[in-house]
Amino acid sequence: MLKIRIIPILLIKGNSVVKTVQFSEPRMVGDAITNVKVFSSRKADEMVIVDIEATEKKRINLPLLKRLSSHCIMPLTIGGGVTTLEDAEDLFSVGADKVLVNSAFYNRPEILTDISSKFGRQAVVFSLDVMKKSNEYVPVSKNGSVKQSWTLRETVERAIEYGAGEIILNSVDCDGMMQGFDLNLCKQVSDISSVPVVIAGGCGTKEDCVLAVNSGADAVAAGSIFYWVGESILTIKDYMNKNGLEVRLL
Repeated sequence: MLKIRIIPILLIKGNSVVKTVQFSEPRMVGDAITNVKVFSSRKADEMVIVDIEATEKKRINLPLLKRLSSHCIMPLTIGGGVTTLEDAEDLFSVGADKVLVNSAFYNRPEILTDISSKFGRQAVVFSLDVMKKSNEYVPVSKNGSVKQSWTLRETVERAIEYGAGEIILNSVDCDGMMQGFDLNLCKQVSDISSVPVVIAGGCGTKEDCVLAVNSGADAVAAGSIFYWVGESILTIKDYMNKNGLEVRLL
C-alpha cells in the first residue's frame, strides 16, 4: 500500500501566498519563496502551487515559478492558466513534476490527452472544484464562478478517460472554513475514480486528515491549518501514524 501523502497548497498572487475562503476574499499570509522554503524543511511529501491570477491575466508568471521551484525539494505540481500543451511545457521547463488543469478541460478535454501523451499520465492532475447546489454536487471552473453541465460522475470519468493520472478534489463550500472536509463528496469521488484522489478544502484539525483517508482519499492537501491553527506537516503525520495510517516519517 502506498503511503498517505500530506500536501500543502500554496495559492500565489503576485509574489505572495494568499488564503481564500470559499474561493474568494484572498488574504495574504506571507512571501511565496519563504513559504516554499518552510514547507520544504518540514518534510512535505509534495507541494502544489497555483497561480490564481494566471487565468484572469492570461499569463503564467514563469520567472516567479522558476524561482519557487528552485527552492522546492519535493515533487511539485503547478497550476493556473494552463490552456494548451505549450503552457504545460512551459511549466515543466521551470521545474514542475506535474501540471494542474481545471477550466481548460471543460472547453477542450483533449488537453489532458495532449499532456499525458507527451509527459505521461502520472504528470497530469485534474483539479475538480465542486459546489453543492440543491443537495447535488456541481463541478465548477474559473475559480468557482462557472457551473458546468456535466454531472460529478461524468466529470470524473471523462477526466480519467482523457488522461488524468490524479485528481485534486476541492470543495468550494468548505474552502478556508476549517470545519472539516466534505467526507461524503470525498467518498463519492473516490468510489468513482480509478486514479488517486487528493482531498482539499476544509481541513481544520489533525482528525480531519484521518477522516478523509478513511473516506477514500489517497492524499490530503491543506493550507489554512498550517497558517491559522499552528499544526505542521510533522505534527499531522505523527497523529496519522498513531492512528494506524501509513505516512512517510522522516
